[in-house]
Amino acid sequence: MDFRNLKIKEIESVIKFTPDRSEFSSKNKSTHIIGIQLSGSALHIFKDKQLVLSENSIYFFNQKDDYDVKVIEKGTAFSVHFSTYASISTDTFFLKIGSPGEIIRLLEVIESGFMSQSNELMLMSRFYKLCSLINTLYEKTFMPKDKRILNAGEYISAHFKDADCLDAAAKSCGLSRRRFNDLFKNCFDITPNRYIINLKTDYAKGLLKSGYISVSQTAMLCGFSDIYYFSKVFKTETGVSPREYKKDM
Repeated sequence: MDFRNLKIKEIESVIKFTPDRSEFSSKNKSTHIIGIQLSGSALHIFKDKQLVLSENSIYFFNQKDDYDVKVIEKGTAFSVHFSTYASISTDTFFLKIGSPGEIIRLLEVIESGFMSQSNELMLMSRFYKLCSLINTLYEKTFMPKDKRILNAGEYISAHFKDADCLDAAAKSCGLSRRRFNDLFKNCFDITPNRYIINLKTDYAKGLLKSGYISVSQTAMLCGFSDIYYFSKVFKTETGVSPREYKKDM
């Protein structure tokens, strides 16, 4: 994400958004959006990819990118909607971070300044600082990395239910599984197996939440051939069994 030549036209709004629908679309936007997912998770379906936005993930939605949303677990996003004098070339991205405190603090300061409208110069200064911080995190995570692995990450996000997903991803990179695992861990700070488990868990939550799909069907749809292994993994990740999770929804 390149903010070196970013020229902000206007901050249109600063909001904490909690969806009131399980599915909705965002198309023909008039602003870019930047912020952090405070809680919950949702699947975002773009023309050429699918991405899961989860808790403690920073994000940038480019104005040009249309998408559909399927809420997995209801939560809240904290974001700034803004316009620029020139288009931004960077595509929409999500990035999970370990320490969201500084991002949230800046957003709270920006929210306060936007509501009071007392010092526009200070407001814009804080927003540029937020953009700069997110830009640094983006460059640290994405820019130095092997594009083959980044593409593999997107492939896994779209095909995590397939049994041969990791083998296919490694093959697409022209790498052995061992080398692929090492490079993936370096790129995403998470192993491919853990990455898939996170995706499957989030997907399972959405299926169970619907109330129409049984635990055994959920296991199958998530790519588990053994319902008992699925239940064990789900409980390890969430603290409750699939049946308990389904019952509480």
